[in-house]
Amino acid sequence: MNPEKIASLIRRAVRERVLPPGRVINQDELARRFGVSRIPLREALRTLAGEGLIVMRPGMGAVVFELDVHEIEELYDLRLRLEPPLARLVAEQVRPREVEELRWLVQRVEDSSGANPEERLGLHHAFRRRMYEIPERHHTVRLVTQLLNLVEPYARYHADVLGAGDRIVADLLQEVDALRARDGTRLAKLITANVKDVRKVLVSAMRTRRPDDQAWNAPFVSSSTDA
Repeated sequence: MNPEKIASLIRRAVRERVLPPGRVINQDELARRFGVSRIPLREALRTLAGEGLIVMRPGMGAVVFELDVHEIEELYDLRLRLEPPLARLVAEQVRPREVEELRWLVQRVEDSSGANPEERLGLHHAFRRRMYEIPERHHTVRLVTQLLNLVEPYARYHADVLGAGDRIVADLLQEVDALRARDGTRLAKLITANVKDVRKVLVSAMRTRRPDDQAWNAPFVSSSTDA
């Protein structure tokens, strides 16, 4: 297994809170699990450190980076600067087959809502990524993707613990309708409202949560590093 694949698996585990914020990464355990030596694992961790997902701390090694409330506000502000303008380009350039591809992803989100909330959240992330890839603005998408990866563990806390997960399908269906109508202004407004709402609820929860909040520190799933 090469470092790129290892980094992809760890990145997914961080996004899905298999490795929650603040968790020390046991490198020996991961090396055994992936069946690799420490050399490619360390290279993968350096890649993730460059993306801001982990931090190397003296005496502790690799730790999943934990954002404070001010950093969350900053990252969501950056999303507001990047995503609505990109959404307008998506609406201008989207093709019917891409609209149907995104509608199919929403259907998969809807189908997984009751039985598998983790799959639902993963599909939501996939929808957002796929939609933003449509204009082929590669550098912009790279930055947006990095932002989405950084906030995803917190967005999942917002959806699963704070009870916002049931709104996902309705929000995505509105976005698909805006895309089908090629209405970039409406799509940008929908995304802006969604990002602002998540930021408001999440920041409030982070400011009032107790240090011993088990839901904050606990992983949500247990299998993401296997695929």
